[in-house]
Amino acid sequence: MGGLFTGIALERSGHQPTIYERSAGALKSRGGGIVAQQNIRQFLSDHDIVDPDDITTRSHERRFLTESGDVERTVSETIVFTSWDALYRQLRDAFPDEQYRTGTTVTRVTPETATATTDDGTERSADVVVAAEGGQSATRAQLHPDVEPEFASYVAWRGVVDEATIPAACVEAFDETFTFYQGADQLILAYFIPGPDGETEPGSRRLNWVWYDTLDGRDRDVIFTDTSDTEQRFSVPPGRLRDPVRHQQRERAATLPPVFETLVSETPDLFVQAIYDLTVPAMVSDRVCLLGDGAFVARPHTAAGTAKAAGDATALADALSSHESVDDALAEWDQTRTEYGTTLVARGKQMGNVRLNLN
Repeated sequence: MGGLFTGIALERSGHQPTIYERSAGALKSRGGGIVAQQNIRQFLSDHDIVDPDDITTRSHERRFLTESGDVERTVSETIVFTSWDALYRQLRDAFPDEQYRTGTTVTRVTPETATATTDDGTERSADVVVAAEGGQSATRAQLHPDVEPEFASYVAWRGVVDEATIPAACVEAFDETFTFYQGADQLILAYFIPGPDGETEPGSRRLNWVWYDTLDGRDRDVIFTDTSDTEQRFSVPPGRLRDPVRHQQRERAATLPPVFETLVSETPDLFVQAIYDLTVPAMVSDRVCLLGDGAFVARPHTAAGTAKAAGDATALADALSSHESVDDALAEWDQTRTEYGTTLVARGKQMGNVRLNLN
């Protein structure tokens, strides 16, 4: 996603970017929910990609439930949502095929010469190399080997379920709301997102939920060991959770309000992600830039991961357009976006610790 935001912003600014995407597939089956912040919607409009209303859903109320399921309080607020796959499809379609190289992994960068080496041994030099590789960025590991993610002592269980497959009472409970329940050591939320093909009309949408939960004495290694008996560090994707782990979490759903318990039980594939914080001292090293989660990983409570990538990309294109010197442009961009990322990670820590009652 960060690579596409950057490629589109640079291409529309008159540059000639090439995107190297390590995945060989189309990446169209990832359906997690995204808060479509204003700058994301503005990006889609400014670059004539799609009318944001065509790929978004809206809630008009934040609703907080008690453990019994009663409404504790409500706040009138309009929030706009989309899904990873709906947004990805639009961005991918907006970027030229001939400049998008799938199944190609960058194995090393040379910052002094802005050179990227790919897994077939090819070297390509340019004015700037942008590494938008996500939270497990190999380029970040090369440039900042001492930077390590800090586990936040809790995890996020997640799920996406088709609206048509869940009880009508459950649909009604979540319709047009951003609904929360906060327990002593857990927080769960849910909202509607577009359907698998971008559908936004009622009946064809999906419900996206995120359940932040402390490990409660459980062994993290057990939870993050997948069906192939491989221990994962950051996440176990849909379909890879082992049965005992999945069953235990479904049983724990009995501690949630009934409507959330129903939602979890009706979700065919749970998955789990470790919550962690990550910061880098600088986003630029000579002519190499770290962008999006490749530089800063803020906790999801900020609802800003995708928006941060879009902001990084837009700011980079603007900086390059407003400076005659590439080095001056990168220096300005590095300062402003590093300050933003550092502040965002700190805000995410504060939000998460308060909501999960962590010290």
